[in-house]
Amino acid sequence: MPNIGKIIRVNALPPIGERETNVIYQVAAPGSPSYTDYAVDESGDLKTHAVVNGTIPLELADNHVSITNADLLAEGIASQAEYNLKTRERLAEKVTIPLTDGNTQDYPKIIGMNDNGEVAKLPAGDLGKNMMNANLSNSSARSHTLNASFSINTLGNPYVLSGLPNKNSDTANFQKVVVQNTSGLNAVIDSKNLLLEMPNQLTEAERAVWKTKMNGGWSTGTMSVAIISPPVVDKTDQSFWINLKGANLNLPSTSFKIELCTQDSVSADTAIVVKEIPGAQVQLYTNGIDLTFYYNFKDIPVGQYKIRLWNGVAWYLTGFTINVVNQIQRIALNNIIWQKKIYNDAVSPAIMQSGSSVSYNSDSTVKTPADDSSFIAARMTGELIGADEDFYMNVEITGKTASINIGNTGMTHFVGLVNPANTVALINQTVVNVRLIQSYWYPMVTIVADNSAEALSSNGSTYALNAVFIRRGGNWTIIVNFNNKTVMHTKTGYTGPVAFGMYNMNTLGNTGVIANIVEIYKL
Repeated sequence: MPNIGKIIRVNALPPIGERETNVIYQVAAPGSPSYTDYAVDESGDLKTHAVVNGTIPLELADNHVSITNADLLAEGIASQAEYNLKTRERLAEKVTIPLTDGNTQDYPKIIGMNDNGEVAKLPAGDLGKNMMNANLSNSSARSHTLNASFSINTLGNPYVLSGLPNKNSDTANFQKVVVQNTSGLNAVIDSKNLLLEMPNQLTEAERAVWKTKMNGGWSTGTMSVAIISPPVVDKTDQSFWINLKGANLNLPSTSFKIELCTQDSVSADTAIVVKEIPGAQVQLYTNGIDLTFYYNFKDIPVGQYKIRLWNGVAWYLTGFTINVVNQIQRIALNNIIWQKKIYNDAVSPAIMQSGSSVSYNSDSTVKTPADDSSFIAARMTGELIGADEDFYMNVEITGKTASINIGNTGMTHFVGLVNPANTVALINQTVVNVRLIQSYWYPMVTIVADNSAEALSSNGSTYALNAVFIRRGGNWTIIVNFNNKTVMHTKTGYTGPVAFGMYNMNTLGNTGVIANIVEIYKL
């Protein structure tokens, strides 16, 4: 058809690429002389069309519309047809709005998206597993029901549970505690069961510490009494101080008992109590070694009595007894006769003996001071106790040490008991003794009860100690108390008559010792 100016008559609207711009296309209706007008703008797009006699114009095809948007053109979309195709492809990637209720068994997937906007299918069972990446809170009560095992592995990181209500004042209703086994399984048990079972989880040493703490820090270890001193008292109207020495005797000040029980009592739990010692007459010590009380035994029948102790946790019954007699057989100390032997028969005011006391101080006029293992002085009393007689002797010993620039030497002063049949000589004649081993550097003196493997020591220039000698049959007990410490040694042997003596070695340093018999009585 001819081109009439800006109006072009066609049988069909040309595609976009073939159209002219700024024209009107008149498209002939098939089988009809009528036309439909289509205006094409400068971009080649249809803008309007005429409506003839109210008829509906011809439907526009996708390729009748061109694209001018730069972004779409950059994506290769130049026509409506291409745009529609891309849109359809995108819509195919969209999820249909769900209208059906389902479950994770039938619908096991969810959609996830990465930082680039790319999406993928994820297992629905993983939904929420990283919820702890956020701080969680709730505005109303919530609960979590476990239908299977649930575990949390902190990988060594701190796990804090804070802000719980304080129920210290409501222990009647809160008696459960959370515990854990070696596999990490948490559970609840009764708090009392935990407490009762706790000792079974401890070693013997830990159990002893636990018991002591449960008893307020006081002794709960197995109590023992090695000596009762004095072992005999009488019924005179006076108080006797009784000292017990042993182990774990540091009784609690608010919960203890000391009782006299019959000699035939066998068990601490069933012992027959004769008298309880008033608490006001008891002196407690924290060293665990000593326990002292005083009592007037005038109303206690003659006989032997065991002592029962209560430490707030357990009873203990002594194996030793204290003997109550009508009158103690004390040995007179005011008529003691001494024998002596001094090196070269010298006379020295530094070496003396009188009454119940004997003393020694180094004297260079007797012999030149030296650590030569020689004896300078020997003194012994006459017979104090007969053969086969049991007795108790209490001796106080004081001494002085020397400090000079020389190593330890081992020179010794001996204080002890002697067979009076001996002629006094410059050797150690004691059958039982306390040895005072001299040194010139720390320790200044080592104190040994006879041949005991355990020793006490002093770093001072002077020292003072107490020694007790006890014989029962052929059994000897030697006890040394020094600086709140006690050493006890036992031995068997000599049963003959007994005298008291001191034997002193020469020393390079100026040393000395004094021994005084406090009391002796027969058992």
